Amino acid sequence: MALAHRLIAVGIAVAIPAAVFLASGNLAIEFIVLGATVGVACRYWGPTGTLL
Repeated sequence: MALAHRLIAVGIAVAIPAAVFLASGNLAIEFIVLGATVGVACRYWGPTGTLL
């Protein structure tokens, strides 16, 4: 389960900048940072929804 969750987190981290690139044709650093942040947050809090 941990491996699957890591793969989902990496997929999210890659999908956000890829979707922005496909939609607008350019890739800015803020979208890379946004994807990494959301991917790490998904990895950290996980499917259990751990509270802060």
